[in-house]
Amino acid sequence: MKRFIFIVYLLIFISCTKKESENYSIQGQISPVNTKYLILRQQTDIERQLSTIIDTLSISKDGKFSTNLTLKPHLYTLHIDIKNNITLAIGKGQHLTIDINNYESKITGSKDTDALIAYENFRKKSLDSLVQSVRKQVKKIKESEHPDQEKILKLEQLEVENYEKHLTELNDFIKNKMGTTLGLYATSIRWKGAENLPYYDSLVTVFNAQHPDLDISKKLRGKVTRLQQTSVGGTATTIEMKNVEEALVNLTSIHKKYTLIDFWASWCGPCRSESKTLNSLYKKYNANGFEIYGISLDSHKEKWLKALEKDHRIWTNVSSLEAFKTKAAFDYTVTALPMNYLIDAEYKIVGKNLHEGELNSLLDRLFNN
Repeated sequence: MKRFIFIVYLLIFISCTKKESENYSIQGQISPVNTKYLILRQQTDIERQLSTIIDTLSISKDGKFSTNLTLKPHLYTLHIDIKNNITLAIGKGQHLTIDINNYESKITGSKDTDALIAYENFRKKSLDSLVQSVRKQVKKIKESEHPDQEKILKLEQLEVENYEKHLTELNDFIKNKMGTTLGLYATSIRWKGAENLPYYDSLVTVFNAQHPDLDISKKLRGKVTRLQQTSVGGTATTIEMKNVEEALVNLTSIHKKYTLIDFWASWCGPCRSESKTLNSLYKKYNANGFEIYGISLDSHKEKWLKALEKDHRIWTNVSSLEAFKTKAAFDYTVTALPMNYLIDAEYKIVGKNLHEGELNSLLDRLFNN
């Protein structure tokens, strides 16, 4: 009987210990006190931009706030107001202290958040150096009295090339600095490139082994699977979206010998610059079996329609006006523009992320062999 009681006690103790190890807390202070509470959201799906409110942290008159939670490790966002928030990667048993002063925050108590902050700081620096600097040049030229269109085109091509370099820098940072910390989930939104797939696959395998029960683990594995499915040699998934007249158009209904699935938006400068090339290729090969299925990731119909007219995009054009929340963008792992896929008559992906001369050369080869 005593042995039975001891075993029951031991099981209860182990259960409580495990539960306690999954507890974590957030405490801190904010100055000045411009709000009565902070909102904590769990980033349930970063690609679809979905989140769930987990808790509301009341702020005392002297600016202090705190909460204790029993949740599995995940990616969270602490919202100060509509414009300002703090992203947190909270691991098992971590107790965070957050000091917010004029929207600048200092966070201690979470190695996962430390790694994520380091990544975000590096990402912003890399993006500014390689991409934003080029965009500023384009903007300056466009605002001049006599914009040099040829120079704009070259700079926008450079922006596309530099964005790929930016992604390479991010991958190098992940390999050297991130490891399998929980902030890895936040980086996955920018995972791209067939050459990186073996690394992503092995990284997620290790991550899943270390965190077998986390929702993040499932999301990361799902991302790798979609990247594999949308690689050259993979099979394109079906798409059905509304066109300008709000009639549903399925990819299968317009599909020909070769079809370009083109993701773009009215606000994307490089996308707009590619319109001239697409027009030329469409006129050249449409009669031979080339079609374009243009998917706009706009959120404002008027801007979408105006861009269609100005750029003479006369092929099939569709949009759900949900920006990057568009289902097709998720299915095809599109997290940056421009992006496209060239598929053959059997829906096999024969080309991906093709721009300017690359697309022209591939179509020449395919139609003239």
